[in-house]
This record gives sequence, C-alpha cells and structure tokens, in this order.
Amino acid sequence: MRIRRKILIGVATFALPATSLLVVGGPAILAGASSTPTFPVICKIAGQVTFTPPLTMTGTITSNKNAVTTMTVTPGDWSGCLSAASATAPTKGTPLAQTINLPATKLGTKRYAIGYCSLFNAANVVKTLKAFKLLTFAVTWTKGAGGSTIFTTLKAATTTNADKPLPELGLVFSGKQAQGSYPEKSLNEITEFFDGTTSTALQTGCALNQTVSTATFDVTNSVGIL
Repeated sequence: MRIRRKILIGVATFALPATSLLVVGGPAILAGASSTPTFPVICKIAGQVTFTPPLTMTGTITSNKNAVTTMTVTPGDWSGCLSAASATAPTKGTPLAQTINLPATKLGTKRYAIGYCSLFNAANVVKTLKAFKLLTFAVTWTKGAGGSTIFTTLKAATTTNADKPLPELGLVFSGKQAQGSYPEKSLNEITEFFDGTTSTALQTGCALNQTVSTATFDVTNSVGIL
C-alpha cells in the first residue's frame, strides 16, 4: 500500500509520491549555503500528453523496425512550489515541451507495431524506458530565487500508487545534480502519474479496446524535486 508522506516547511505541507522520502530543514542545516540556493525546490506537476499514432490494443502494424510512437508532453506550470527558505521559493516553474520517440514493438519476423498500448507492460517496458534516458527537463522559475534549472534523466522506471480505486501508473525520472537554480546533490527526482483512465488502459494494454490519443498527469500526485 502506498503511504503518503508529507514535507513540512513552516506551516505548509506538500504530499509526495511513494517514490520520494524527504524532510526539508531550514537553511541553517544545509551545508554550502551561498547566494546561489543549495536547497531543493519541490513542486506539483501538471501536463498533457499526446500519443501519435494513438495507442490501441493491436497498434499500427509496420515492417519498419525503426518506426516510432511519438509522445509529446505539453507541460502546465509547476505549482505549489516550496523550498527550505520561503523567501527564495518560486511561485511557479514553467517547463519546456518535450518530445519522446518510443520504439516500435516487435511482434514477429519483420512485423512491428507502433501506437501499441502494451508499451509499458512487463514484456516491453524495459525497451520503452530506454527512450527516456537523457530526457531533459528545463524549468524557468518565477519569483523566489528565480533563474532556471536543467535536469537530465539518467534512469527511468515505472511505479504505481494506491490513491485511487484503480492504481495510477507513474513514470519516475532520476538523475545527477541538476544545473542552475536550486541544485541539491542528493535529491533529484521527477514522478509523473498518468490520470486514472489512461493508467487503466496502459496497465491492461487497452484490453477493453480503448484508444489513447491524449492523457493528463494527475497534479495531485505528480511531483518534481530538484
């Protein structure tokens, strides 16, 4: 069962997904404090995803092993941002859009599928996740310490939560210390949970003949820690 953990900063609380555990203290306990913040910033994540071609149970059959399914992420603002020092916490973060090319799934000899809804099942997930390696998150901050942060993914994994009647499917991105504002060497993780309807389709391979062309991230559970 997923246990909800909370960050306490002053009197503010922020819910974290099961993949993150963090207690943020005041600036006095953080080594190396300088004019450039050395403590993390934590924000809720919103965004819309478009799959081209749309995901279906059988996918779109092709003989081209290099064909791809395009996953385009149009991000919303990162909101509810908190950090160890409230004076330098941003009010929001504005990320750049992302395009990820998900590899075709091999079905047989010279037979592949794109737009295949089983991209994230046990048989295909390892290959799918390789497409997210070196994925860049570039976020510009409003107010607070300002500036921008660039985070590069070194490892991607899947996770689920238990907050809904049916668990949501999430993507977890981890990497080295981000560059720019709010760097924190030991805390670099972004978790994005698909909305419940999309999660059900992806986890069952669209077994009910669903078509997934667009999806959203569940902002109540999706979190970035940079």
